[in-house]
Amino acid sequence: MRLCTPSLLCMLLVLFTFKADGCYGQFYAQCYYTRDLVTIEFIFSWYFNKAEYLRYNSTTDRYTGYTVYGAKMAESLNLDPKNSLYFYVYTLCKHNSDKYSTNVLKRVKPEVTVRSLRSESDNLPAMLMCAAYDYHPKGIKVSWLRDGKVVSEGVSSTDELSDGDWYYQIHTYLEYVPRPGENISCMVEHESLTRPHIHTWDRPLPVDQRNKLIIGIFLLVLGIVLAVAGFLYSMLRSKERIAKQTSQSQSISLESTVSETSSEASNQEHTTMST
Repeated sequence: MRLCTPSLLCMLLVLFTFKADGCYGQFYAQCYYTRDLVTIEFIFSWYFNKAEYLRYNSTTDRYTGYTVYGAKMAESLNLDPKNSLYFYVYTLCKHNSDKYSTNVLKRVKPEVTVRSLRSESDNLPAMLMCAAYDYHPKGIKVSWLRDGKVVSEGVSSTDELSDGDWYYQIHTYLEYVPRPGENISCMVEHESLTRPHIHTWDRPLPVDQRNKLIIGIFLLVLGIVLAVAGFLYSMLRSKERIAKQTSQSQSISLESTVSETSSEASNQEHTTMST
C-alpha cells in the first residue's frame, strides 16, 4: 500500500467497510497532491480481510492485481476503457482540493516559548524545554544553541503532533550543566519564516541577587510611601497655619473696630458736656 511521502499531501477521502459471514471487505480511496496542488493522483484500492487484492491508479489509468483473483480482475477491467476511474481525479480529488486548499496551503508562523523544567541538582542536570506550537504546515526544525553554537548532546524531542485543527506542535528538550555567563537559545526554522528565529532563554537571577532586588524594591516602595505621607502632613500643617493666621487677623480687626467705636462715643459725650 502506498504511503504519503514528505513531498506530497495526502487526503483520505473515502473508506467503505462491509462485513459478510465474518469476513471484511474494504474500498479505500485516496488523493495525492503535490505541495502546489497542481499534480493529482487518485488511488482506489480493494481489500479483503485487510489484504489488498486490487488497485486502480490514475497515473497509469490501469488496474493492478495483488492476488490471483485480483490479477484476473485487473486483466479483465483493463480490457475496457469504460472501466477507467480517472474521472474521480476531477469529481472527487479536484473538488476537495478547491474546497480545502486554503487550509492546506496556508502558512502560519509558530508560537515559541522557552522555559526551565528542572534546575541542576546533585543527581540530575538542568533541563530546558522549547515548545513550538500553532504552526502550519507540518515540517519544522528546532535546534539548541549554546553561546551561538548548535549542540546535539543532551537534546531530545517529541514527534510533530497534530492538534486536529490543521495546526501542529513540537517540544524539544535540552539537558545541560550550566556554565556561568553562557547564553542558551532555541532556534526555529519553518517555511512560514523568512529566516530562522532565535529565542533566548532568560536565565533567572541567583537567589542572593533576587533577595537584594526584592529588598531594594521594598525600600523603594517604603520611601515613596513615606514621601507621600510627609507631603500630606506638610500640606495639612500648612492649612492649619493659614487658618490660625486668618483667625488671628480677624480677631485683631474686631478689637480695632471696637476700640474705634468706643473712642467715637467718648468724643461725642465730651462735646455734649462742653455745650
